[in-house]
Amino acid sequence: MAESGITRKFRVYRHLYQVNNAFRYLENNLEMLLASELIERDSAEVWRNRMGELQAEINRNLTGHLHQQESLEVRHFGPRVEAWEEREIARATARATRKRKTVRRK
Repeated sequence: MAESGITRKFRVYRHLYQVNNAFRYLENNLEMLLASELIERDSAEVWRNRMGELQAEINRNLTGHLHQQESLEVRHFGPRVEAWEEREIARATARATRKRKTVRRK
């Protein structure tokens, strides 16, 4: 069975969340090692900075791709939504016109 676009999109965003959650996990473990005095504060700060840089690069890259995909979807679905809105406005205008004509006849 083919995966729906919504399911795929949910999975992609969930994986991005899990990647970021893994960095939080690493940060917590780094703090535990620091508290256990297994590493020095200066070393921990260098590692923390490296992890922060890596996390930022991953997020920038992945969110850039996600932004492109979302923009494609907007361009795909936007005209459909606009066409539907125009039809609904035309219907509402036609109903209002008929109603005004009915009121004038009375």
